[in-house]
Amino acid sequence: MSSNRIAMDHPIPQVMFYLIIASIPFFRWRQLPGPDFMKLDWLLTAGLLGLIGAYLGTLKGPPTRLRANIWIPWVLFLLANLLATLLSPYPDQAWSGMVVLFQASIYFMIVLLLVSDRGFETFLPWTIGLSMGLGALLSVLGYFFNVEAFSQEGTERAYGGTISANNMALMCVYALPVAVHWAVYGKRNLIKLLGLGTSLMMVLGVVSTVSRGGFLNLLVVSGLLAYQYRIHFKVRYLGLVVAGMTIGLLVIGTMIPEEFFERQATLVTEGTQDKSLDRRSSYVIVAFDAIQAKPILGWGTSAFRKLWVESEETRWFDMIERPAHNTYLEVAVGSGILGLCLFAALLLKAYLNFRNAEKMLLQKHLYEAAHLVGAYKLGLVVVLFYFLFKSGIEHKYFLLALPLSVVALRFALAKTEALSSEAQTDARATSP
Repeated sequence: MSSNRIAMDHPIPQVMFYLIIASIPFFRWRQLPGPDFMKLDWLLTAGLLGLIGAYLGTLKGPPTRLRANIWIPWVLFLLANLLATLLSPYPDQAWSGMVVLFQASIYFMIVLLLVSDRGFETFLPWTIGLSMGLGALLSVLGYFFNVEAFSQEGTERAYGGTISANNMALMCVYALPVAVHWAVYGKRNLIKLLGLGTSLMMVLGVVSTVSRGGFLNLLVVSGLLAYQYRIHFKVRYLGLVVAGMTIGLLVIGTMIPEEFFERQATLVTEGTQDKSLDRRSSYVIVAFDAIQAKPILGWGTSAFRKLWVESEETRWFDMIERPAHNTYLEVAVGSGILGLCLFAALLLKAYLNFRNAEKMLLQKHLYEAAHLVGAYKLGLVVVLFYFLFKSGIEHKYFLLALPLSVVALRFALAKTEALSSEAQTDARATSP
C-alpha cells in the first residue's frame, strides 16, 4: 500500500470529509455562534485543507488521485468565465461568481483525494443515504405533522433543514437511487428494510416540498431506476410486483393532501394563473435577449441577476435581483455560447465516466458494483434535470458528482483488476 493511500485514508481527514457531506441537507443549522465564517462545513473544510496542504507539501509531485479527465474541460470553462468577467459591465457580481467557481475547484480536489475505493463503496453511500433520510424525515414532519421548525414560512411547503423546498426536493431525488440500491442488494434483511424505508422517506420528502420540478424529477428517475434494475424482474413475479407497486402508490396517495395535486396540475392546466410560472417565462425572455446581445463571451459570471433587475420584465414582478432559475441559461448569459459549450463538454465527460465505469463492471458480471455506479450516475442525471428549473452550479451534490465520476472509473478498474487477479490465481492453483 502506497504512502499516499495511507495519508489520504487516515481517519481524521476521512471523518472531517464525511461530516462535510453529511451536513449538506442541514444548511440552516451549519452556522455556529460568532462571525459569519463560523460555519461548521467551512471550518471543517479549512481544517481539511490544512491537513491536505501539509501532506502535499511533502510530495515531489501531485498524487495520482488528482489525475482526472474532467480537469481540462473544467479549466477551459474557468478561463472562458474569467475572460467574460474581465470584460463584464458588472465586475463586482462577475468576480463574486468567479470566486464560487474557484471554490468549486478546491472542492473537486478534496473529493478526488478523500474518496477512496472503499469510501466510494461504503462510507459515501451511507453518508448520503442516512443524512438525506434524516433530512427528508424532518421535511415530512413539517408538512404532514405541521412542525413549524421544518416548514417554509408563509407557504404550505416544508423543507427540513435545507435552504428551500426546491432544494430539498432535489436532494431527496438525488439520494433515492442509493436507498434503492440498499433495498435491492442489502446483505441482510435489516439493510433491505432500511433501504425500502429510506426510499419511501425520500418520496414523501419530495411530496412535502410540493415542488413541481421535484415531482417531474422523481417521475424521471423512477423510470430510470426501473430500467436499471430490470434484470431483477422475473416474469412469474411481474404481476405481484405491479400489484405491490399499485397498492403502495394508493397508500401513499391517501397520505398526500389535495393541495399537492392541485399545484402539480398547474403544469398542464391551460389558462392557470401562476405568478411563479409567469416569472420563469420572463426569465427566459430576458436571458435570450442577453445572449443575443453578447452571444460569444456573455456578460460575466452570474451577471443574469443584474440584467434581470434592469429589464422591462421585472416591472411586472418584485423588482429585486433574481437568478435565471435555469443553470444552462445562467451559464450562457454569463460566459456566452463558448462557456455553455465548454460546460456541456464537462457534463458529457462526467456522464461518460459513470457510463464507462458501469459498463466495465457489467462486462465482468459485477452487478452490485455496477448498479452502485449507476446510482451515482442517476444522481448526476437528477442534478442536470434540476438545472432546467433552478440555478445551482454551486450545489454541493453537483460539485460532488463531477469528481465522483472520476472516482467511479478508478473504482471500476480496481474491481475488474482484482477479479482478473483472482481468476489467474485460481487458474494457477488448478493447473497440473
